[in-house]
Amino acid sequence: MKKFFRKIKRLADKILGTKADELFWRFRHFFDRSWVERYISEASISHPHRKLLIDKIAVYSPLSSVLEIGCSSGPNLYLLAKSFPKISLYGIDISTKAIKAGQAFFKQKEMNNVSLILGKFDGIKEFQDKSFDIVFSDAALIYAGPDKIDVIIREMLRIAKKAVVLCEQHTESKPALYRDRWIHNYKLLFQRFVPLEKIKFTKFSSGLWVGDWEKFGHIIEVDLR
Repeated sequence: MKKFFRKIKRLADKILGTKADELFWRFRHFFDRSWVERYISEASISHPHRKLLIDKIAVYSPLSSVLEIGCSSGPNLYLLAKSFPKISLYGIDISTKAIKAGQAFFKQKEMNNVSLILGKFDGIKEFQDKSFDIVFSDAALIYAGPDKIDVIIREMLRIAKKAVVLCEQHTESKPALYRDRWIHNYKLLFQRFVPLEKIKFTKFSSGLWVGDWEKFGHIIEVDLR
């Protein structure tokens, strides 16, 4: 069954590009009813890659505002809210189910500095220049195909003041690899807009994550200060 769905996904990605994954995440709750809740489970929140990501973001303190692209129900924003209770935190995600679950989660935790917004990657075009100190993503841009990744990168740089921080899969062998998700060459993508010396790559240590994440996983920082 998994092989069948994988073939369907590959065909959809080929025909529809990024639109195929947008549809998948928008309607995932119809065939995987608990996925939203799993993202804000203790196991998900405590995954070791999140601490690495939060520590990288913290380097750019002091902070007043942070935006996450593809935030799901907000596990990273929860950790940021615990570390930085006085800053304004925002997340944007395509899933209505995830946004509602996240809003309920933060209300229960009495965290009033987190705002979740319903929207696609394209939604960040609505933000003004330099709207946030940090703009970041975590395993979100692996679902942005070549048809959209350039625009997303440009828009993230436009709305960030201090840095863009990505937790994504990176390759230097080609402009992009497709392995049922997109592994982009972020060096090529970013150096079109910023000097190479402003881009820093931290490869995941062995055992931090499994599968393609162990091979391709990186924290990518673009220092805009």
